[in-house]
Amino acid sequence: MMNHNECQHPSTKSERAKCRRQRAKFDGALAAVIAESVTIEAPAPAFVSIDVTAENWREHKESPVVLFTRIDDDTEAPIAEGVKITGWGKRWVNYQTADGKTKRTAVTCLGARTVEG
Repeated sequence: MMNHNECQHPSTKSERAKCRRQRAKFDGALAAVIAESVTIEAPAPAFVSIDVTAENWREHKESPVVLFTRIDDDTEAPIAEGVKITGWGKRWVNYQTADGKTKRTAVTCLGARTVEG
């Protein structure tokens, strides 16, 4: 039962009943507002591309990557995109295409980075 010690209404049975009804209405409205405001959706995390190297390719072997040739510091020529690296040696990088074919490319001037997939 509610406590009416802090209320400003007269201390009669009918006034206490009115006060209880008003509090019940207010509590119901407040609960509805709280329930609506609780459904907050967090934004999806943004994709961050990671450079794949001979040292860390095993960590990303299940991730789709783009393989490219570095022509100079600002220019890249793509070799394959959305492939998965299956091996990285001293001379060759083996990768698997989307249709399951295994191919290889030379390590010379090669770059690789993860892509969203």
